[in-house]
Amino acid sequence: EEVKKLQKILALDKTIYPEGLVTGYFGPLTQAALKKFQVKYGIAKPGDDGYGFVGPKTRAILNQP
Repeated sequence: EEVKKLQKILALDKTIYPEGLVTGYFGPLTQAALKKFQVKYGIAKPGDDGYGFVGPKTRAILNQP
């Protein structure tokens, strides 16, 4: 269910997650979208700890209304 919530949020921005799939599976498409989200919001970039994973900083932005 947590992955589905993540996918729904990511799917709101077609530049981040154009596939928009809400499957509950955290696979390569979801991870790629999450990485784009993190870069867009200045959370993490390639080489940073937590890049491509939902940590506290990412969760804080995802939970904003």
